Amino acid sequence: LCATVNINTPVAPKFYICFPLIFTLHLRVNNALDELICSFYILSRHIEYSISEWGQGGTSEYGKQIKKHLSFQREYTFLHNCEEVSIDAVTKQYFHNPFDYIFNMHLNVVFFHAFKSYSDGFHQQLELVKAFNSTVLQVIENENWFMPFCCQFSKNLVILAKLLARRASNDQVKIKAIFQEAADAILQCYKLCQADFRNHAVNSKEIGLLSLSNSLCELYFKLGQIDDCNVCIEFIMKNNSLFDIADNADKVKYKCYCGQLSLLKWNFKEAEECFTFALKHVPKQYPRLRKIILKYLIPTGIFLGKVPSKKLLETYDLMFFHEFAAALKNGNICQLSNAIESNGITFANMELYYILHAFPSLCYRRIVRIVARIVGSKIISLQYLYCAFTLSTEGVNVISFPNFLMTNIVDNCDKWNEFHCILINLIAKKNINASISTADNTLVLNDSTSSPSLSEATYTNPLFLKDCHGKGIFRLSRYLNKLMLSARNDQACFSLALRFVNLCETK
Repeated sequence: LCATVNINTPVAPKFYICFPLIFTLHLRVNNALDELICSFYILSRHIEYSISEWGQGGTSEYGKQIKKHLSFQREYTFLHNCEEVSIDAVTKQYFHNPFDYIFNMHLNVVFFHAFKSYSDGFHQQLELVKAFNSTVLQVIENENWFMPFCCQFSKNLVILAKLLARRASNDQVKIKAIFQEAADAILQCYKLCQADFRNHAVNSKEIGLLSLSNSLCELYFKLGQIDDCNVCIEFIMKNNSLFDIADNADKVKYKCYCGQLSLLKWNFKEAEECFTFALKHVPKQYPRLRKIILKYLIPTGIFLGKVPSKKLLETYDLMFFHEFAAALKNGNICQLSNAIESNGITFANMELYYILHAFPSLCYRRIVRIVARIVGSKIISLQYLYCAFTLSTEGVNVISFPNFLMTNIVDNCDKWNEFHCILINLIAKKNINASISTADNTLVLNDSTSSPSLSEATYTNPLFLKDCHGKGIFRLSRYLNKLMLSARNDQACFSLALRFVNLCETK
């Protein structure tokens, strides 16, 4: 019915009254092209039918509605039997310049995506984003109704970049080039919107800044360009109004990136706040997204002394965290080492394996607290702690073996020196407030705060050190991450990764 109506005929104004009903009917038949066409017809209800007038009279809401039809999640089944020539004819018939060209490219991208021609789709989408910037963002001033289109096209570009990168899993140079091209194209749109915000323009394009920041952050994390990611996030932090006017989905995604960045800097309190916000505001109908957020929130909580319930872990199939929680609770270094080795690949997939080297510090801190409670004094013989540490590495739960004080362990010079290094590191990193008395060979705990809050402890992330060429180390760690994933059953490879992390920390 839509195809038979000429928008310039006298009948058209009367016909617009029926469009809400027609639009609903087309939604039910799930024909994505008809949905898109109906949406654009609805937007054209004004006296002036030029597409440049859509931004007036509250049509920005219609812009948000059309955004839903630009996602790859729509079932564009009608394209399966279409040719490029017919797609071009459709766009010229229904869309005004420059949107006929833009939506022609979009439908071609959808076609490539449906048939998994990711290379063609990526390059077409790349041209689409550049064209949108040059023909819409730079040309149409004092209007922002089209910003939802820009944001969705940027998201589509990120999706295609990731899909194409998976096919080039062994070519790191090519993968970097793909992500860099996508980031550069989106960055141009971002800078133009940023300039609009600074100039306080009417109907500013600033409404798309948070969404574009999310797309850039996703690519920058892939590239290991943490400094660039930090710049995007700090700009939003300094301008809270950009966060307030954004959609809920963009707010959740932004908080996730803030949390990941805080986690990289070992700022656990800030990371917990960000992930908690994201978890509270993510819709309940998206359990997969909630699970992803929990994968970051749970280890963050563990560093703050908060152990997740077993029921929560079972609900979201995250029981591998239970092994870590149990090992830390029991003060069992051997159990913790086994958990790290068996779940190391899982953490690598989450790109969180850099936090694993900090778990032993928590376990040793727990052992010190257990021994102090058993001894019943703030002054602990180093021999007692040495026995507890040694038994823990052999798989004994110190918390359930209070008779370790009577255990006779043969002295080993190397192990004794290693024990001293561990103890000194615990004190230096503020995991415990104590001092070592060399005269009495004892550990003297602080009377008031022998076990400070874990948030006050100093953790050194070897993958994020500005003074030690952190960016280079971070990129090297990403290469090591790929190496581990390519040898999924090779535990020796993961052990190599842990040695690498420990070496970085030592340096």
